Amino acid sequence: MRKARPLFVTLLCLVPLAAAGCGSSGSGNSASSPLDNALGYMPKSAPLIVEIDTDLNDSQWQSLSANVQKFPFAGQVKSQLKDAINSTGINYDKDVKPLLGNEAVLGAPTVQATVGSSVQFVGAIQVKDKGKLESLLNQEQDIAKDGKEGDAQLYKSKTDNSEVAIDGDVFVISDSKQQTVAAIQQRQRDDRFTEDQFNSSLSGTPTDALTRVYVNIQALLSGSPQTSNALKVKWVNALRTAGFTASSQSDGISFDYNIKTDPSGLSDSDLPVASGDQSPPVSTKAGEVGIGIRGLDQTAHFIESVAQTVNPSGYAKFVRNKRKLDSQLGLDVDKDVIDQLSGNTAISVSANGHYAFRVEPKDPAGLSQTLAKLAKAPKSALGGATITRVRNLYKLTGKAGKVYYYGVVNKVFVLSDDLGTLGQLATDTPQPVPGAKGAIAINADVGKLASALIAKAAGGGLGGAFGGSLATAPLGALTGWTSSSTNGLQGHMKLAIK
Repeated sequence: MRKARPLFVTLLCLVPLAAAGCGSSGSGNSASSPLDNALGYMPKSAPLIVEIDTDLNDSQWQSLSANVQKFPFAGQVKSQLKDAINSTGINYDKDVKPLLGNEAVLGAPTVQATVGSSVQFVGAIQVKDKGKLESLLNQEQDIAKDGKEGDAQLYKSKTDNSEVAIDGDVFVISDSKQQTVAAIQQRQRDDRFTEDQFNSSLSGTPTDALTRVYVNIQALLSGSPQTSNALKVKWVNALRTAGFTASSQSDGISFDYNIKTDPSGLSDSDLPVASGDQSPPVSTKAGEVGIGIRGLDQTAHFIESVAQTVNPSGYAKFVRNKRKLDSQLGLDVDKDVIDQLSGNTAISVSANGHYAFRVEPKDPAGLSQTLAKLAKAPKSALGGATITRVRNLYKLTGKAGKVYYYGVVNKVFVLSDDLGTLGQLATDTPQPVPGAKGAIAINADVGKLASALIAKAAGGGLGGAFGGSLATAPLGALTGWTSSSTNGLQGHMKLAIK
């Protein structure tokens, strides 16, 4: 027996399957578009809404279809998925395809609907063919008519509490009859969610996307008692909304976001990430993840300020321990270490799990002196660790035997858990990410990383290596950036598909 709720999920899941190759509401406030119509079943205060494009003829889905076809076995997977759906009794071509074309909406009407075991969502889509929808629901053995709400026909699942409705030419679904009726009533009121509100919150992100997500961060934070301490942090308290999108181009898939804050009362020093559009360079070695961060000291001081605000007693203990460490080492950790991180930091992580840091310190000579003092510290001050010299570098051996190599090489501080990796990064020249702006940048060789992971999971050998390379051949680099200001955080990432 099929359930009403899985029916709606099936409609959405079949959209990407189709892309891989395969009116108006009944009454009440008028809508400016099918999207505005579907959004109207959510209250203006809704904390979370996901919109999915179901127009399979537009450029987004055509582009995605072309990208999917670049992968081997894509046709076989598509055929198997379609057969699995058809085996449930739903025929895609006859029952589903005639309904699609407008935006589908899935959202949480209240903050409480997103928490714990009480999670509840409302789904809505203005279908292209109301008659086909009625026929599909009437042939469902798992659901039966359940009265009306105004002009809307209700249907109830026989095996769970989910309830669906046909309101004009809009298909509405929720976890319960009460929630579905509430959504239909909401559509008639003036305080409904609108397309203008949705688009305004997602400004700065692509309007033509496969899916767009709206999050009312302020509502989620204000509606949860667990976040009361977090709201004492100026930047957190200034958070308003967030918009996320996923879109397709001929050469890959892009992800964009815009997290908005109220700039009044905020300064650059309150931000979790250094402000400005200048982007740090990153390591671009094959088969590695390269991350660049400008002004890592800004993030470190932000974390300290959050700890001070959220957990004053814990922060006071941290300060006491830091002062004790300063005294034991003859250092000022803030001045001699943290403040040195104001330049560019390049982080490299390889497929075999080794990692390395490359930092351009504010004062290389001063940092060298700090490292020399640290090397003379007693084991008690280092938590039982020992420091020795290896090839003009320092080797720190932890109490459990974990080893780290570090030092200042050519005015650059480097650290790694592997001596060979450290040497490579020390002599490497990080490169800028094309088009990047802001204090965080990334360049990850996803294709080679995925191939290595598949080969490792397959037990290595020629077969695993060949299979991994074949399956991941179309994957290129994942590049991206994040920019920060008192207006919020903006970011962009793109996974290249060759």
